Amino acid sequence: MLETKMIDVFVFDGVNLLDISGPVQAFHSTPGAKKIPYKHRFITMNGTNARTSCGMEIVAQGSLKNLTDHADLLIPGGSGVDNYIDNEELTETLRRFSAASNSNRLISICSGSLILAASGVLDGREATTHWSRAQMAQSMFPKVIWKLDTIYTKSDRIYTSAGVSTGIDLALSIIEEDYGTSTSLDVAQELVVYLRRNGGQRQFSHLLEAQIKLEPKLLKLVDKITNNPAQNWTLSELANQANMSPRTLDRKFNQALNASPVQFVELTRLNQARVLLSKGVSMKQVAGLCGFGDLQNMRRSFTRHLGITTTEYLQHFGPT
Repeated sequence: MLETKMIDVFVFDGVNLLDISGPVQAFHSTPGAKKIPYKHRFITMNGTNARTSCGMEIVAQGSLKNLTDHADLLIPGGSGVDNYIDNEELTETLRRFSAASNSNRLISICSGSLILAASGVLDGREATTHWSRAQMAQSMFPKVIWKLDTIYTKSDRIYTSAGVSTGIDLALSIIEEDYGTSTSLDVAQELVVYLRRNGGQRQFSHLLEAQIKLEPKLLKLVDKITNNPAQNWTLSELANQANMSPRTLDRKFNQALNASPVQFVELTRLNQARVLLSKGVSMKQVAGLCGFGDLQNMRRSFTRHLGITTTEYLQHFGPT
């Protein structure tokens, strides 16, 4: 039988509902278990109910003054975070919690890490937050080692995640840490999510970033690359398709995405290779279909951008 662990979830007006429901549901889901391995309690500053950013009201079961003994503390994010960054009672509670000589974990989801950073508990530690808060995080809290390309981080007893769906990734990694891979796999299957995404993977797709930042004319080129990654996409060919000079094309991509057009092609191939590998397509076929030419080039790309080999990727994300 699994030992039950307690988690206090701090909620506040303007909290993002998914930052709460994603990880909490993951912690609550253990198919076939006689006993749910985690129990949670919603707490607020003073014990009054909180309203999420989407309007749903959460019933408070306690206040910040009466944290549960031997419980982890989870801080979600959302637009309401800004009202608590300078809250002295909250930041002092986090300092005491972090300094305590116990094994209780401090967990943040999304922009909740900004509240942790304001208390100083992240100083000198690696942490992440939602990509939209990147500039704010770096300028306000320069002592934190921000890893803004990662989906979650762990530093001793302090955990941070990039937000929303990555809160589930972090929860699964904690479940695996507490109860083993078999249990975390059961939860992942119950929720119909990946067992584990590498914590070092980018927060969001390069294609999403392109859709946000590139001008419409270049989005047509992006569509061509995505639909035919195996084409011989040299800089000259890319510029020809975009009807502009190679120098202009290179400048526009670098300004918008901090990556050259050729690098963007490689990222597109890499992304499609990841999808095909997860579906069980052989590595040799994937290398050809995605335009890498040979396995060695594909392996180098995986190592360069993901920090793992194709074999390691299959171990984490290949078909079960």
